[in-house]
Amino acid sequence: MRTEDLIVDLARQSGPWTPLAPVRVRLMRWLALAIGLGVVTVAVIGARADFADAIQRPTFVALAVATLASGLLAAQAALVLSVPGAERTPPVRVLATILIAGWAMTFAIQLVAGGNAWPRLAAFPNHWGCVERISALSILSGVVLFVMLRRAAPLRPRMCAALAALASTSLAATATYIMCPVDDPAHQLASHVVPLAALVLAGTIIGVGKTASAFRLRTSD
Repeated sequence: MRTEDLIVDLARQSGPWTPLAPVRVRLMRWLALAIGLGVVTVAVIGARADFADAIQRPTFVALAVATLASGLLAAQAALVLSVPGAERTPPVRVLATILIAGWAMTFAIQLVAGGNAWPRLAAFPNHWGCVERISALSILSGVVLFVMLRRAAPLRPRMCAALAALASTSLAATATYIMCPVDDPAHQLASHVVPLAALVLAGTIIGVGKTASAFRLRTSD
């Protein structure tokens, strides 16, 4: 039997399958959900009181764009990576990581430049409202993205899980940043950066088992 005929025969015997939509279509569907959740949350809770003035500041805009772009790129990279052979080069996921790292480093640099960095951090200027919003938005959109990845065939579940977690947390951080009235970098590190890092780590650990088990089950069938 020729290889081509064997492939066709195995595919026919494996049972009915529903083809996945193209990556760009699935990406748009997920972004509609994730960004929609953020927009609704901002509309209900309200943006920071000085938002009109804040968007005139280049630093504020740059930091918001960094988290937003990181989320968009990470989501695209995760969905592409979940399709074997679809990713040709890794620049998208690398850029997503660079953007979120630059976002965190900007707050650290601002904190050091302002002086008394350790005492300000030791005071733990945390606001649980920011943590709760990042967590809630991340979990709601992240669960959906993990389900989408499980329906594909991720050969690198750890990387897919990490990118999915980064995508959901980055977009959640963008919405929270728009609502948060505190510009102090110590607060941003304690209430935005640390929760994001913790959620990415947790999402990677939890998601890698889910995506790997789904792939093993699918291939065994």
